[in-house]
Amino acid sequence: MIVGPAAALLVGATFSWSPVVAPAVQDTAIPPPTQQDTLAPDTAAADTVAFVSVRPDDVPHGPLVPGSRITFTRDSILWSSALTVSDLLGRVPGVFVARGGFLGQPEYIMYAGRGPTSIEVFWDGTPLQPLGDDSVYVDPGRIPVSYLGRVEVEVLPAGLRVYLVTERFERVGSHSAIRVMSGAFSTAEYTGLFQKRWANGIGVSIAADYSASDGAQAVSRSDNLLELWANAEWQTSPRTGVSYQIRRQDLDRDEPAEDGGAPFRSGIRTDLSFRMHHAAREDRRGFSFDLGVGSSAWTGDSLLEDQHVRLAYGTVRYRLPFLNGEVTGRLGDARIERAVEGRLGLVPLPNVVLAASGYWRDHGSGQTSKFGVASGGLVFGPFSLTGEVSHREGMQAASLLEDSVQQTNDMAARFGMVTRRLTGHIGLAKREMFLPIPAPDLESLPPWGATPAATYLIADLQLRVIDPVTISAWYSHPDVGSGALQPPKHGRADITFRSRFLRQFRSGVFGFKLSYGIEFWSRGVAGIDEGIPLELPGATFHELFAQFQLVDFRLFYNLRNARNSLAQYVPGFPYPRNAQTFGVKWEFVN
Repeated sequence: MIVGPAAALLVGATFSWSPVVAPAVQDTAIPPPTQQDTLAPDTAAADTVAFVSVRPDDVPHGPLVPGSRITFTRDSILWSSALTVSDLLGRVPGVFVARGGFLGQPEYIMYAGRGPTSIEVFWDGTPLQPLGDDSVYVDPGRIPVSYLGRVEVEVLPAGLRVYLVTERFERVGSHSAIRVMSGAFSTAEYTGLFQKRWANGIGVSIAADYSASDGAQAVSRSDNLLELWANAEWQTSPRTGVSYQIRRQDLDRDEPAEDGGAPFRSGIRTDLSFRMHHAAREDRRGFSFDLGVGSSAWTGDSLLEDQHVRLAYGTVRYRLPFLNGEVTGRLGDARIERAVEGRLGLVPLPNVVLAASGYWRDHGSGQTSKFGVASGGLVFGPFSLTGEVSHREGMQAASLLEDSVQQTNDMAARFGMVTRRLTGHIGLAKREMFLPIPAPDLESLPPWGATPAATYLIADLQLRVIDPVTISAWYSHPDVGSGALQPPKHGRADITFRSRFLRQFRSGVFGFKLSYGIEFWSRGVAGIDEGIPLELPGATFHELFAQFQLVDFRLFYNLRNARNSLAQYVPGFPYPRNAQTFGVKWEFVN
């Protein structure tokens, strides 16, 4: 049975999450610049700093109902223990990260009993399509957070839309960052970022991220990932600009060790995009337009032929403080050959928020997908009440033409409260039965059985006990059954001390954070082997994170699986004990 609301709130006081959920009123305004929180406050006097316009963020704007968007700002990313996008998404209530091991191993996002198909990932507005051997799902564990300026997660009744926004630099001058990490099991990461902007609106950004680890599975095993990113843009005016970016990722994963692990993977992924944008006004209210082309390719694989996906798109939007409407059309040569997407947000009355979005996609060979979601919210001071319904009819993997079409109707209701000291939500999500396709990188698991229809209780809470100390938590629990790698009782708790000690360091150059987190889940299933369920044992993992800042220099230490648990996130995929990483982050301006 579902735990009652009182019990859920009691559990929520112990288990939760740390990102900020933006209330609807914040989604109705033009978003402020996001880069300024990465700059040192004492590097220049305010009257000597020159800012210029940059390309707008490629994320959907509100109005949205309260609690439907989770935002990881640049500051929260810099002050977190996250190494990959999967690490960040593990803070979203209800998400189970199916970790196939340590850094370099798969980290699929399991949500709402829908398997990894539950998330869609957008890179600066362009959909990321799965390519290579794992051409069924996108693995966010392959995406480092080192040069992301913001990550926004739109929470749907049975899915997540993840919008990745790369670094923006708005000052005239240069900005650079260095990150060096080392740790147990031959783990290492080296990151470099350089950005330069001129007063005429031209800007360039270059980043590189190399990570490697043996995953504590074998001394001779090595998993390497090299990520390169470059962006060039020209803002001809505050209303008009063009940008071009390239992202290349070299993956080299060795054969699994005798005690298990993910299969061999080797290849190169390259993503290109070119975009033009124009707005009627500098604040981008009224009409605005975007045109773009992009391509993604998988090459250098000795086992597979090269894969290429190309697309072109155009977007028209109209924005006012209380209204946002947009329509996007896409044309492609594979996976998604034609698509139409739409979004509408409206505040008809001061206490009422309405929103809707949907798409129609033609995958070729007569296969199509359709999706729509509508939501409404009532806001009364710090309190909110929202409801959402969604309909989905389509394929899970556009790369598999034999994939069958599944239809689901889902709904959710949520009550929320946002105050300075206490923020929380409690809700129910009713989700229909679904049969997810197995993940290729977890090939040693038996097939996943169908996730039964269920009503999920989802609660989150963030309590500021005193100004430096915060307790945050989330908890998820279905009333019947559970899906593969979707534990029936799952939660996370964090207690965090963070202070800048402004009484002693009035300029704000000093900062310190100490956080201790606990993730737990009850016994579930990991697959169905000839009708017999493979057990996912219950587990508890502990994590310690500390970071010290002096001006733009940061020193950090992270200890995962701090209690040396023998448990595994995925049966047959060992997770290391006492997984320590430590290093420095250093930023420079001009």
